Amino acid sequence: MNVGFIGAGKMASTLMQKVDESDHATITGVCDVDEEAARRAADPRGASAYTDHATLYEAEPLDAVFVAIPPFAYDDQVTLAAERGIDVFVEKPVALECGRGRETLAAIESAGIVTGTGYVFRYDAITERAIELLADREISMLVGRYWSGLLASSWGSTLELSGGEIVTRTTHLYDLVRYLGGDVDRVTAASTDRPGTPEIDYPAATTATLTHENGIVSTVSSAVTSPKWTAELDVVGDDVHLLLDYTTQELSGTIDDEGIDLDLSTDRYGREVENFLEAVDRNDPGHVRSDYADAIRTLSLNWTVIDAAESGAVATVGETPRS
Repeated sequence: MNVGFIGAGKMASTLMQKVDESDHATITGVCDVDEEAARRAADPRGASAYTDHATLYEAEPLDAVFVAIPPFAYDDQVTLAAERGIDVFVEKPVALECGRGRETLAAIESAGIVTGTGYVFRYDAITERAIELLADREISMLVGRYWSGLLASSWGSTLELSGGEIVTRTTHLYDLVRYLGGDVDRVTAASTDRPGTPEIDYPAATTATLTHENGIVSTVSSAVTSPKWTAELDVVGDDVHLLLDYTTQELSGTIDDEGIDLDLSTDRYGREVENFLEAVDRNDPGHVRSDYADAIRTLSLNWTVIDAAESGAVATVGETPRS
Protein backbone atom coordinates (compact mmCIF):
# COMPACT_ATOMS: atom_id res chain seq x y z
CA MET A 1 0.00 0.00 0.00
CA ASN A 2 1.10 3.55 -0.70
CA VAL A 3 0.89 5.73 2.40
CA GLY A 4 1.14 9.48 2.80
CA PHE A 5 1.79 11.62 5.86
CA ILE A 6 0.46 15.07 6.68
CA GLY A 7 2.66 16.41 9.44
CA ALA A 8 6.34 15.69 10.03
CA GLY A 9 6.71 16.55 13.70
CA LYS A 10 7.43 14.41 16.73
CA MET A 11 4.22 12.36 16.73
CA ALA A 12 4.27 11.91 12.98
CA SER A 13 7.88 10.69 13.19
CA THR A 14 6.88 8.00 15.68
CA LEU A 15 4.08 6.81 13.41
CA MET A 16 6.36 6.90 10.35
CA GLN A 17 8.84 4.60 12.06
CA LYS A 18 6.04 2.11 12.72
CA VAL A 19 4.90 2.24 9.09
CA ASP A 20 8.52 1.65 8.05
CA GLU A 21 8.51 -1.53 10.14
CA SER A 22 5.33 -2.83 8.52
CA ASP A 23 5.23 -5.26 5.61
CA HIS A 24 1.93 -3.76 4.51
CA ALA A 25 2.92 -0.28 3.41
CA THR A 26 5.46 2.16 1.97
CA ILE A 27 5.54 5.90 2.65
CA THR A 28 5.54 7.64 -0.72
CA GLY A 29 4.73 11.23 0.24
CA VAL A 30 5.21 13.53 3.25
CA CYS A 31 3.52 16.91 3.62
CA ASP A 32 4.31 19.63 6.16
CA VAL A 33 3.94 23.41 6.09
CA ASP A 34 7.66 23.45 6.95
CA GLU A 35 9.27 22.28 3.70
CA GLU A 36 12.56 21.45 5.39
CA ALA A 37 10.79 19.22 7.92
CA ALA A 38 8.91 17.47 5.10
CA ARG A 39 12.16 16.82 3.22
CA ARG A 40 13.94 15.55 6.33
CA ALA A 41 11.24 12.93 6.70
CA ALA A 42 10.74 12.16 3.01
CA ASP A 43 14.26 11.99 1.59
CA PRO A 44 15.61 9.02 3.62
CA ARG A 45 12.51 7.05 2.60
CA GLY A 46 12.70 7.89 -1.09
CA ALA A 47 9.39 9.70 -0.72
CA SER A 48 8.31 13.01 -2.20
CA ALA A 49 7.98 16.14 -0.05
CA TYR A 50 5.05 18.54 -0.18
CA THR A 51 3.92 21.68 1.63
CA ASP A 52 0.27 21.47 0.59
CA HIS A 53 -1.93 18.47 1.32
CA ALA A 54 -4.17 19.00 -1.70
CA THR A 55 -1.10 18.73 -3.92
CA LEU A 56 -0.07 15.56 -2.09
CA TYR A 57 -3.44 14.00 -2.86
CA GLU A 58 -3.29 15.03 -6.51
CA ALA A 59 0.27 13.81 -7.06
CA GLU A 60 0.32 10.54 -5.12
CA PRO A 61 -1.89 7.46 -5.69
CA LEU A 62 -2.43 6.90 -1.96
CA ASP A 63 -4.23 4.01 -0.32
CA ALA A 64 -4.04 5.65 3.11
CA VAL A 65 -2.86 8.82 4.79
CA PHE A 66 -1.80 9.57 8.35
CA VAL A 67 -2.69 13.02 9.68
CA ALA A 68 -0.58 14.05 12.68
CA ILE A 69 -0.75 17.81 13.11
CA PRO A 70 -1.49 20.25 15.96
CA PRO A 71 -5.19 20.62 16.89
CA PHE A 72 -5.45 24.17 15.57
CA ALA A 73 -4.10 23.11 12.15
CA TYR A 74 -7.06 20.91 11.18
CA ASP A 75 -8.78 22.16 8.07
CA ASP A 76 -9.91 19.96 5.15
CA GLN A 77 -7.10 17.39 5.31
CA VAL A 78 -9.45 14.53 6.22
CA THR A 79 -12.40 15.71 4.13
CA LEU A 80 -10.34 15.88 0.93
CA ALA A 81 -8.93 12.42 1.58
CA ALA A 82 -12.44 11.06 2.11
CA GLU A 83 -13.63 12.61 -1.14
CA ARG A 84 -10.83 10.76 -2.94
CA GLY A 85 -11.59 7.47 -1.20
CA ILE A 86 -8.34 7.50 0.76
CA ASP A 87 -8.49 5.78 4.14
CA VAL A 88 -7.32 8.02 7.00
CA PHE A 89 -5.60 7.64 10.35
CA VAL A 90 -5.93 10.80 12.47
CA GLU A 91 -3.81 11.41 15.54
CA LYS A 92 -5.77 12.53 18.59
CA PRO A 93 -7.40 14.90 19.14
CA VAL A 94 -9.04 14.36 15.77
CA ALA A 95 -10.30 17.94 15.73
CA LEU A 96 -10.07 21.00 17.93
CA GLU A 97 -13.74 21.94 17.75
CA CYS A 98 -16.50 19.32 17.95
CA GLY A 99 -18.63 21.09 15.37
CA ARG A 100 -15.90 20.98 12.75
CA GLY A 101 -15.16 17.39 13.71
CA ARG A 102 -18.76 16.36 13.10
CA GLU A 103 -18.69 18.01 9.66
CA THR A 104 -15.61 15.96 8.86
CA LEU A 105 -17.34 12.84 10.18
CA ALA A 106 -20.24 13.44 7.79
CA ALA A 107 -17.79 13.43 4.87
CA ILE A 108 -16.16 10.25 6.18
CA GLU A 109 -19.48 8.46 6.50
CA SER A 110 -20.61 9.62 3.08
CA ALA A 111 -17.41 8.26 1.49
CA GLY A 112 -17.42 5.03 3.50
CA ILE A 113 -13.67 5.09 4.11
CA VAL A 114 -11.81 3.29 6.89
CA THR A 115 -10.58 5.51 9.71
CA GLY A 116 -8.34 5.02 12.71
CA THR A 117 -7.36 7.40 15.49
CA GLY A 118 -4.53 7.79 17.97
CA TYR A 119 -6.14 6.51 21.17
CA VAL A 120 -3.16 4.26 21.60
CA PHE A 121 -3.85 2.96 25.14
CA ARG A 122 -6.60 0.80 23.63
CA TYR A 123 -3.84 -1.26 22.00
CA ASP A 124 -1.90 -1.94 25.21
CA ALA A 125 -1.79 -5.55 26.35
CA ILE A 126 -2.84 -4.44 29.84
CA THR A 127 -6.06 -3.08 28.35
CA GLU A 128 -6.71 -6.30 26.47
CA ARG A 129 -6.05 -8.45 29.54
CA ALA A 130 -8.21 -6.26 31.76
CA ILE A 131 -11.13 -6.60 29.34
CA GLU A 132 -10.71 -10.39 29.46
CA LEU A 133 -10.64 -10.42 33.26
CA LEU A 134 -13.67 -8.13 33.50
CA ALA A 135 -15.76 -10.01 30.94
CA ASP A 136 -18.08 -11.60 33.52
CA ARG A 137 -17.81 -8.86 36.15
CA GLU A 138 -20.00 -5.88 36.87
CA ILE A 139 -17.98 -2.67 37.08
CA SER A 140 -19.07 -0.01 39.53
CA MET A 141 -16.32 2.63 39.29
CA LEU A 142 -13.27 3.73 37.30
CA VAL A 143 -10.68 6.21 38.57
CA GLY A 144 -8.16 7.68 36.13
CA ARG A 145 -5.12 9.91 36.59
CA TYR A 146 -2.99 11.70 34.01
CA TRP A 147 -0.37 13.84 35.72
CA SER A 148 2.69 15.30 34.03
CA GLY A 149 4.56 18.51 33.35
CA LEU A 150 3.66 21.35 31.02
CA LEU A 151 3.17 20.64 27.35
CA ALA A 152 6.43 21.17 25.47
CA SER A 153 4.96 22.81 22.37
CA SER A 154 4.37 26.56 22.17
CA TRP A 155 0.79 26.08 20.95
CA GLY A 156 0.10 23.75 23.88
CA SER A 157 0.02 26.68 26.29
CA THR A 158 -3.13 28.17 24.73
CA LEU A 159 -6.57 26.61 25.18
CA GLU A 160 -7.95 27.94 21.90
CA LEU A 161 -5.07 26.37 19.95
CA SER A 162 -4.72 23.05 21.73
CA GLY A 163 -7.73 22.39 23.94
CA GLY A 164 -5.31 22.38 26.85
CA GLU A 165 -4.18 19.41 28.89
CA ILE A 166 -7.55 17.66 28.82
CA VAL A 167 -7.95 17.61 25.03
CA THR A 168 -4.32 16.87 24.19
CA ARG A 169 -3.20 14.40 26.87
CA THR A 170 -5.69 13.45 29.59
CA THR A 171 -8.02 12.63 26.70
CA HIS A 172 -6.36 9.19 26.77
CA LEU A 173 -7.85 8.49 30.22
CA TYR A 174 -11.26 9.89 29.29
CA ASP A 175 -11.18 7.61 26.28
CA LEU A 176 -10.32 4.61 28.46
CA VAL A 177 -13.21 5.19 30.86
CA ARG A 178 -15.50 5.27 27.84
CA TYR A 179 -13.85 2.15 26.39
CA LEU A 180 -14.22 0.14 29.58
CA GLY A 181 -17.26 1.77 31.16
CA GLY A 182 -19.41 2.95 28.27
CA ASP A 183 -20.50 6.40 27.15
CA VAL A 184 -20.92 9.18 29.70
CA ASP A 185 -24.15 11.08 30.30
CA ARG A 186 -23.46 13.72 32.98
CA VAL A 187 -20.35 15.54 34.21
CA THR A 188 -19.40 17.65 37.19
CA ALA A 189 -15.92 19.12 37.40
CA ALA A 190 -13.68 21.51 39.29
CA SER A 191 -10.32 23.04 38.47
CA THR A 192 -7.59 25.08 40.14
CA ASP A 193 -4.69 27.33 39.23
CA ARG A 194 -2.73 26.31 42.32
CA PRO A 195 0.22 26.30 42.03
CA GLY A 196 0.41 29.23 39.64
CA THR A 197 1.20 28.36 36.03
CA PRO A 198 1.51 31.64 34.11
CA GLU A 199 2.87 29.74 31.09
CA ILE A 200 -0.63 28.44 30.24
CA ASP A 201 -4.08 30.04 29.99
CA TYR A 202 -6.02 27.05 31.35
CA PRO A 203 -6.14 25.41 34.82
CA ALA A 204 -3.15 23.62 36.28
CA ALA A 205 -5.35 20.78 37.54
CA THR A 206 -8.87 19.49 36.91
CA THR A 207 -10.91 16.70 38.45
CA ALA A 208 -14.15 15.45 36.91
CA THR A 209 -16.85 13.09 38.13
CA LEU A 210 -18.62 11.24 35.35
CA THR A 211 -21.93 9.38 35.40
CA HIS A 212 -22.09 6.80 32.63
CA GLU A 213 -25.29 5.98 30.77
CA ASN A 214 -25.26 2.51 32.34
CA GLY A 215 -24.89 3.81 35.91
CA ILE A 216 -21.14 3.33 36.36
CA VAL A 217 -19.37 6.31 37.97
CA SER A 218 -15.86 7.51 37.15
CA THR A 219 -13.43 10.19 38.17
CA VAL A 220 -10.58 11.48 36.04
CA SER A 221 -7.94 13.96 37.19
CA SER A 222 -5.31 15.86 35.23
CA ALA A 223 -2.39 18.02 36.30
CA VAL A 224 0.48 19.80 34.54
CA THR A 225 2.83 20.50 37.46
CA SER A 226 3.90 16.96 38.33
CA PRO A 227 7.63 16.10 38.10
CA LYS A 228 6.66 12.54 37.17
CA TRP A 229 4.45 11.21 34.38
CA THR A 230 1.52 9.21 35.74
CA ALA A 231 -1.10 7.56 33.54
CA GLU A 232 -3.16 5.08 35.51
CA LEU A 233 -6.66 3.67 35.67
CA ASP A 234 -8.27 1.84 38.61
CA VAL A 235 -11.25 -0.39 37.91
CA VAL A 236 -13.46 -1.48 40.82
CA GLY A 237 -16.38 -3.87 40.65
CA ASP A 238 -17.77 -7.24 41.65
CA ASP A 239 -14.95 -8.71 43.82
CA VAL A 240 -12.39 -7.06 41.58
CA HIS A 241 -9.90 -4.20 41.75
CA LEU A 242 -7.51 -3.74 38.83
CA LEU A 243 -4.83 -1.08 38.42
CA LEU A 244 -3.75 -0.44 34.84
CA ASP A 245 -0.46 1.48 34.83
CA TYR A 246 0.26 2.88 31.37
CA THR A 247 3.59 4.36 32.42
CA THR A 248 5.04 0.94 33.24
CA GLN A 249 2.56 -1.19 31.25
CA GLU A 250 1.84 -3.28 34.33
CA LEU A 251 -1.49 -4.73 35.42
CA SER A 252 -2.03 -5.46 39.12
CA GLY A 253 -4.87 -5.97 41.56
CA THR A 254 -7.13 -8.61 43.03
CA ILE A 255 -9.95 -10.79 41.72
CA ASP A 256 -11.80 -13.08 44.15
CA ASP A 257 -8.92 -12.75 46.66
CA GLU A 258 -6.43 -13.84 43.99
CA GLY A 259 -3.58 -11.42 43.39
CA ILE A 260 -2.60 -10.21 39.91
CA ASP A 261 0.80 -8.78 39.03
CA LEU A 262 1.58 -8.79 35.30
CA ASP A 263 4.21 -6.99 33.24
CA LEU A 264 2.66 -6.76 29.77
CA SER A 265 5.03 -4.49 27.88
CA THR A 266 3.65 -3.68 24.44
CA ASP A 267 4.74 -1.78 21.35
CA ARG A 268 1.52 0.22 21.58
CA TYR A 269 2.24 2.46 18.59
CA GLY A 270 3.31 -0.47 16.46
CA ARG A 271 0.08 -2.29 17.23
CA GLU A 272 -1.99 0.80 16.57
CA VAL A 273 -0.41 1.37 13.16
CA GLU A 274 -0.43 -2.30 12.15
CA ASN A 275 -4.12 -2.67 13.06
CA PHE A 276 -5.01 0.35 10.94
CA LEU A 277 -2.98 -0.89 7.98
CA GLU A 278 -4.61 -4.30 8.33
CA ALA A 279 -8.02 -2.62 8.28
CA VAL A 280 -7.07 -0.74 5.11
CA ASP A 281 -5.61 -3.82 3.44
CA ARG A 282 -8.71 -5.90 4.14
CA ASN A 283 -11.20 -3.04 3.96
CA ASP A 284 -12.35 -4.18 7.39
CA PRO A 285 -12.78 -1.43 10.03
CA GLY A 286 -13.16 -4.13 12.68
CA HIS A 287 -9.38 -4.15 13.08
CA VAL A 288 -9.50 -0.56 14.38
CA ARG A 289 -10.29 0.00 18.07
CA SER A 290 -11.13 3.69 17.81
CA ASP A 291 -12.48 5.13 14.58
CA TYR A 292 -13.17 8.79 13.86
CA ALA A 293 -16.77 8.64 15.06
CA ASP A 294 -15.74 7.15 18.39
CA ALA A 295 -12.94 9.70 18.82
CA ILE A 296 -15.44 12.54 18.33
CA ARG A 297 -17.43 11.18 21.28
CA THR A 298 -14.28 11.33 23.43
CA LEU A 299 -13.58 14.87 22.21
CA SER A 300 -17.15 15.88 23.11
CA LEU A 301 -16.63 14.47 26.61
CA ASN A 302 -13.36 16.40 26.93
CA TRP A 303 -14.97 19.74 26.12
CA THR A 304 -17.94 18.96 28.37
CA VAL A 305 -15.48 18.51 31.25
CA ILE A 306 -13.75 21.81 30.45
CA ASP A 307 -17.07 23.66 30.27
CA ALA A 308 -18.37 22.00 33.44
CA ALA A 309 -15.23 23.04 35.34
CA GLU A 310 -15.62 26.62 34.13
CA SER A 311 -19.32 26.86 34.97
CA GLY A 312 -19.40 24.77 38.16
CA ALA A 313 -22.69 23.28 36.98
CA VAL A 314 -23.72 19.75 36.08
CA ALA A 315 -23.24 19.33 32.33
CA THR A 316 -24.76 16.87 29.88
CA VAL A 317 -22.31 15.47 27.33
CA GLY A 318 -22.87 17.03 23.93
CA GLU A 319 -25.01 19.89 25.24
CA THR A 320 -22.41 22.43 26.35
CA PRO A 321 -21.37 25.19 23.90
CA ARG A 322 -18.11 23.52 22.84
CA SER A 323 -19.10 19.87 23.04
